[in-house]
Amino acid sequence: MVENPPADYNAKEASSSRRRIPRWRWMISLGLAVLLLGVWLARYALVGWAIEEQLAALDLPMTYEIESIDPDRQVLTNVVIGNPAYPDLTVERVVVQLKYGFGAPELGKITLVRPRLYGRYDEAGLSFGSLDKLLFAEDSESEGLPALDVTVEDGRALLETLYGPVGAKLDGAGDLSGGFAGMLAVNAPELVVEGCRLDAATAYGRLTTQTQAIGFSGPLRLAGADCQEQGFALRNANFETSATIPTDFASAQAKGVLEAGRMVLAGNSVETLAGPLQLGWKQGQLDASLDLEATGIDLAGTAMRVASVDTSLRLRDEYARMEASGDIAGEGVNIDWLLAATLRDNAAAIEGTLLEPLLAKLRAASSQQLGNTFFNASFTARSNEQSSSLVIPELQLRSGGGATLLTASQLQYASGLSGLPHLSGNFRAGGGGLPDMVGRMERQGSGTTKLRLRMDPYTSGANRLALPDLTVTQAANGNLSFVGLVETGGMLPGGSVQNLRLPVQGQWTGAGGLALWDSCTNVAFDRLEYANLVLSDRDLKVCPARGKPIVSMAGGSMRIAAGVPALDLSGTLAGTPVRLSSGPVGFAYPGVAVARDIDVVLGPRDTASRFSLSGLEARFDPGGSVTGSFSDTRIELAAIPLDMTETAGQWSYANGVLAVSDASFRLLDRQEPARFYPLAARDATLQLEDNVITAQAALRHPASDRVITATTIRHNLSTGTGNARLAVESLRFDDRLQPDELTDLALGVVANVEGIVTGSGRIDWDEKDITSAGTFTTESLDLAAVFGPVEGISGTVEFVDLLSLTTAPDQSLSVRSINPGIEVNDGTIGFALRDGQYLGVTGGTWPFMGGTLYLHPVELNLGAVERRRYVLEVKGLDSAVFIETLELGNLAATGVFDGKLPLVFDEDGDGFVEGGVLISRPPGGNLSYVGELTYEDLTPMANYVFEMLRSLDYREMDITIAGPLTGDILSQIRIDGVKQGQSAKRNFITRQLEDVPIQFNVNVNAPFYKLIGSLKAMYDPAYVRDPRDVGLID
Repeated sequence: MVENPPADYNAKEASSSRRRIPRWRWMISLGLAVLLLGVWLARYALVGWAIEEQLAALDLPMTYEIESIDPDRQVLTNVVIGNPAYPDLTVERVVVQLKYGFGAPELGKITLVRPRLYGRYDEAGLSFGSLDKLLFAEDSESEGLPALDVTVEDGRALLETLYGPVGAKLDGAGDLSGGFAGMLAVNAPELVVEGCRLDAATAYGRLTTQTQAIGFSGPLRLAGADCQEQGFALRNANFETSATIPTDFASAQAKGVLEAGRMVLAGNSVETLAGPLQLGWKQGQLDASLDLEATGIDLAGTAMRVASVDTSLRLRDEYARMEASGDIAGEGVNIDWLLAATLRDNAAAIEGTLLEPLLAKLRAASSQQLGNTFFNASFTARSNEQSSSLVIPELQLRSGGGATLLTASQLQYASGLSGLPHLSGNFRAGGGGLPDMVGRMERQGSGTTKLRLRMDPYTSGANRLALPDLTVTQAANGNLSFVGLVETGGMLPGGSVQNLRLPVQGQWTGAGGLALWDSCTNVAFDRLEYANLVLSDRDLKVCPARGKPIVSMAGGSMRIAAGVPALDLSGTLAGTPVRLSSGPVGFAYPGVAVARDIDVVLGPRDTASRFSLSGLEARFDPGGSVTGSFSDTRIELAAIPLDMTETAGQWSYANGVLAVSDASFRLLDRQEPARFYPLAARDATLQLEDNVITAQAALRHPASDRVITATTIRHNLSTGTGNARLAVESLRFDDRLQPDELTDLALGVVANVEGIVTGSGRIDWDEKDITSAGTFTTESLDLAAVFGPVEGISGTVEFVDLLSLTTAPDQSLSVRSINPGIEVNDGTIGFALRDGQYLGVTGGTWPFMGGTLYLHPVELNLGAVERRRYVLEVKGLDSAVFIETLELGNLAATGVFDGKLPLVFDEDGDGFVEGGVLISRPPGGNLSYVGELTYEDLTPMANYVFEMLRSLDYREMDITIAGPLTGDILSQIRIDGVKQGQSAKRNFITRQLEDVPIQFNVNVNAPFYKLIGSLKAMYDPAYVRDPRDVGLID
C-alpha cells in the first residue's frame, strides 16, 4: 500500500502544470494512463548508451536501475518517478526492444511489468504529480495515440478523488494507434458526489484501440445510488455496453442493454427498468434511441403494472433544444385515485347535498372502471429556451374489460409563445357509469382557440347535474373567456332544489386571473326546500359592484362582491305561509355582507309572526366561519303574546352552528292593556344547531337592573315544538323595586312591599297550542293593602296559566298580621287569580278577640276602576279580650258579640263603612268602670246614672257603625235590659228603680281609626299614617 504524499509536495510544479478536464473524461484517462506513460518514455528514443541523457531530458524527478543495455534490448528496473516516499509512478521492470533499418534505430516492442500509477482529483483538477508536464503538455505535433507496440503486465492505478478512491487494473498488448487489446477493470467501492452516495461502481471489459479511437465493451455496474437531497435512489444497475470514443474525446458512441432494479425519483418509482439503449454524443449534441420497459411503476400515486416507451431523442444547441417522438403504452394503470382522493377529501363538504349521491355514483364507477386501465398514444415533443410543445395525434384509454373510456385526437399543447398555454384537440369520455362528455377544441383563423363542451345529465335518483353548453375561448394572447349554463337539481342539506339554472360567464387572463359575472345575472329555480321552508318559481337577480366582476381570483386569493336590489320571496314554512322581503342586500368576500330592512312574515296575515331587522351584517373569515352583527330588530311571535324590540347583538356561523351572543333586547307584553312593564336583557345568547334553537337570557327591571327571571328557551324548527324555563332566584322587593314598577295590576292594590320571592315557570308550545305553568314562594312578605298593613305573608302560589297570570283554584297564603284598625294575627287568605285581572278572594280567617274574623268571598277586577266591597264578619268576639287588647285599664266588660263590617272603596280609593253592626249574644253581659269617679254630688237621678255606669248589666247591646274611614264615623250604641251590676252602689232610690226597664242610646260621632292602605298610599307611601300618630293605640 503506497501512502499519500504530503499536501505541499510538488505543489508548485503540479499547480503550474495541471489542466482541468471534464469529470467524465478522467475515468477513461485513468484507464489509459499507464499506456500513455510508456508512450512518453519511449518516444524519446532511449537507446544505447545515450539513455541517461535522454531520461535527463525529460526533466522528471526519477530514479531507476539499469539491468542491461544491449544493442537491441535495454532493461530498466525499479523505475520511480516523483518523490520516492510518495511516488507518482513506479515500474518494476521496463523492457525496450529496438528495431534497425537503413537509418537510426527505432523503438520496437515496449514491455511494462507491474507499473503503478498514483494520482488525485481535487478542487484544482486532475493531477498525477510530476507527470502532469508530460500528460497535459500542449503538443501540436502529435494527434491521437502514438504508433507504439506496448505490452502491459499487471498494470494498476489509484486515483484519490474528492468523492472517494478509484482503482484500475490493466493487462494488454498491441499497437496503441490501432490494434491494442486488453482487459480493463475499474472499481470505486464508495463515491459521494454532490450529496449522492454511489456504492460499488465498477467497469470490466475489453479495451481496444482503433485508428483514432478507443473502444470498450463490457458491463458497467452500480450496486446502489442514494441521493437524498435530489430524491433519487437506484439499485443494481447494469449496462452491458459497447462504446467507442475518439482519441480527441470530442464525441462518443454507445449502445447496449440496460437492466436496473428499483429506481426512485422525486417520489416516483419503478421496480425494474430494462431495454436496449443507443446513445450518440458530440460537442453539445445528443442523440438517443431507446426501447425501455418498466414494471411496478408508481408515478405520483398512479400505479402501473407495465409501461413501455419506444422513442428517439435529439438534443441540440448545447442541449437547449429538444425533439422527441415515439410511442408510449401502459397496462394495469390505476387512475382511480385521481378521483378517489378528490371525492374523499370533499365527502364531508358535500354531505347532504345533491352532489353526495352523484359523486357516490361517480366513485363507484371510477373504482370499477379506472382501477385497471390500458392506454396507448403516439407523441411528438419539442422544446427550446423560449417555448415547448406536445402533439398527440391519437390517445386511447380502455377499461380492463376493453370498454373505451376516453378517446382523444389531434391534441396539441404549446406554451411560452405568448400569454397562457395553448391547448387544442377533440375528446369524448364516458361510459360504465362515468359522466358522458363531448368536447372539441379548435383554432380559428383569428388565432383564437375555442372549446365547446357538453355534459349530458348525470343522474342518481332525483339528483341531477348537467352542462347543456359551455364554451371556452382562448384568445391569441392566451386569455380565456367562457360562457355557459349549469342545470342541477336534487337534495340540499336539510332540503332540496328542483331545476336550478345558473348561468356561467367569465374570463381568465394572465394578468388579472379569474373573473366571473361582470354583469347582472339571473339565478332561477322551480322549487327550493329547506327544512320546512318551501319557495317556488323564483328568479333572483344578482349584480356585481360597479366596474368589477362578482367573483375574481388572482394571486391565490379570491374576492366576491355582489348585490341584490331587493328580496321578495314567498312560500310556506311547515305548511304555514311565509314571505321574505328586504331592501338592498350586498355581499363581499373577504369583507362583509349587509342587508337592510329585512321583514319576515310567518303565518296567515291575521295570525302572522313577524321578524323585522333594520340592519344585518356578516363577515366571512378565511377559515370558513361567518360572523356579524344585527341591530334594531323586532320579533313578534304569534304563539307567545310577548314581543322583543330594540334587539341587537353579535352572531356567528361555523361548523353548521348559528350562534348569537352579547344580545340585548326589551321584552314587551303585546296584550292591551299590558300586564307588565317592559323588561330588559343583555348578554343574552342563542344557538341554532341541527334545526334546534336554544337561548338564554336574564330579564331585568330596567331602572334597578335587578334580575326578575332567568330564561332558557328551546325550540325545534322541524316539529314546531318548544319550551321556555323561567327561574326566579330570590327576587327582592324593597325601596329599589316594587311590584307596581313591574305591573300596573299592583297599583292601588299593594304598596311598600318588603320581602323575597322565589319560583319557577315553564312555557310549552307546539304547532297547535301553548301552555304555561309555574309556582312562586315567599317565606315572609310585608306590604300595605287598601284595608291596612299586612305582615308576614308566606306560602306558595301555583299558576296553571303563567302567561295569562291564572292560578289554580283555592290558593291560600298564611298572614302573620293584618291591621285594619285593630290588629289581627295568624290568619289565612284563600284566593284565585284569573287572566291577571280577576282576583277571586275565596275568604279569609283570623283569630280575633277570643273569636274569629272572617273575610267573605269577593270578586275583584284589578284592571278596572270600580267600587270594591269587602265584608268582614265577626263571630264570638269576647268583650273582655277586646278591652284587654286595647289596654283600657279603667274598663272591664263581659259578653260575646257577633256582627259584620261591610267596607266599600269607591273609584277614588276612599273607604266607607256601610251598615256595620255588632250584636251581643244572649244573655248579654256587664260593662263596668273600675276607676275612681270624680264628680260632685248631683241630683238623685244623676247620681243614679253615674252609679249605674260603674257597673252596668245589659241584656242586649247593638252597635251600628257607618261613615268614611278617613273622616268621622257615626257609631250608634243601643243597650237594652240595663240594670246595676253587682259592684254598683245601691240605696233606697236605686233599689226602687231596679225593676224599671231602662234603655241607653248612645251616639258617637268621632274620627275612626284611619286605615292604612288608602288609594293615595298606592301612589305615595307618605300618605300611609301610623295608627299611633292619630292616637288610636299607644
